[in-house]
Amino acid sequence: MALSAFEADLLSVFLKDEKKYLSFSAKIKEKHFRNEILRWTYKVLEMYFAKYKSLPTIKVFKEELNKTAFNSEKKKQYYLIIKKLYKRKVKTSLKYLEDNIESKIEQEEFLLAVDHSLRDIEKGNISAAKKSLLTNLILNSSSRNEGEMIRVLRDWESRQVLRKELSKIPISKRFVSTPYKSINAVTNGIQISEAATIAGTTGMGKSIIAGEFGVNSLLEGLNVLHFTLENLASQTAARYDSRLSEIEYDTIKLYNFSKSQLLSFKKLFVALASGMKNDVVIKETVKNETDIIMVDKTIESLKLDGFNTEFLIIDSCDLMSSVQKYDSYRLDRASIYWDFKFYLKAKRLPGLTTTQLKSSSKYKKSKVEDLAEAYDKARILDMVYIVSQSPEQEKDDVITFSLDKNRDGPGNISLDLYADFSRMRLLELL
Repeated sequence: MALSAFEADLLSVFLKDEKKYLSFSAKIKEKHFRNEILRWTYKVLEMYFAKYKSLPTIKVFKEELNKTAFNSEKKKQYYLIIKKLYKRKVKTSLKYLEDNIESKIEQEEFLLAVDHSLRDIEKGNISAAKKSLLTNLILNSSSRNEGEMIRVLRDWESRQVLRKELSKIPISKRFVSTPYKSINAVTNGIQISEAATIAGTTGMGKSIIAGEFGVNSLLEGLNVLHFTLENLASQTAARYDSRLSEIEYDTIKLYNFSKSQLLSFKKLFVALASGMKNDVVIKETVKNETDIIMVDKTIESLKLDGFNTEFLIIDSCDLMSSVQKYDSYRLDRASIYWDFKFYLKAKRLPGLTTTQLKSSSKYKKSKVEDLAEAYDKARILDMVYIVSQSPEQEKDDVITFSLDKNRDGPGNISLDLYADFSRMRLLELL
């Protein structure tokens, strides 16, 4: 197999620059090299560095080749190419290599997935091929697809390098904060790859709070993709309009503006549209047509138009279909949330959905155990926000919003919100 210039340049840099190797060794794996000689070279590099904490010399490779069962001609061929890698003058810039590593990994994962599916097709198993391809490319959860593996002692330096680089990224780009200061003071919010939900009984304002997260993320500079399964896209957009402009929802819906409101609305959106590069995209879907594969198609289609989703909202996963079907209703419902979680993990996206609480939870301060199908959802989701209300609070239009579960941070935090549903907002009571 011919040498790929990109692969050769990448490996040449790794063999001569320990810092670059440490920076990318957690991402790129042996299987990502298509050429068998480069693949073997990278394998020896990994093993040697793991053992001696230094890069191997050409002498090391010569010794390793002598240990193999390769014939003399093959050993000579391998040695000559490895020798050239040490002497290679990398023509492409290091920045180009850094910027394209992710594309390289994605390309190789795709080719590996296609190759695996083609083997199933050759055996006449079309359904297995489809399932394998979708699982590998979207859910990233097949037995063949390895997850990240970290050695606590061996890999400490690469982890520190990664942490240092991440520290340079603004918190707003690493976490999706809540719209409420009291909770943000304790936790930074939803991390990349985390699946969060807002849970409550019917009519408690789950969808409105999901919109509050969307508005907050928009104003913090994130691209938000908001799926709405119950409401029309136009209704959800009107909620965003109301929350941003602070003009009553019914005024916007019925186009019953006063002259001053109309002018104020126009000025606001002209200023936001001209001053911000990010946006919110609202996608209306229906129950039977919505699964995580359709979500992925939408995200990839938007990417082609230059819109890179940075925060995913699905209102609600309870109404979605699972990719894999089960006879058991409980397993089928749980599968939707596994799809959601695995997808966020594969795409490195923070995600938020809404979830129904049991009807018995009405008029009491609810906990994560009150989720419908509680055991599975509570186990799968990383963060669970609960919306609850007592009869006394209902009279005063007050709702309790609490972070009941936080897998990677503090939980059991709650605050009271004033429910101003006329303007699609829930305001923090201090």
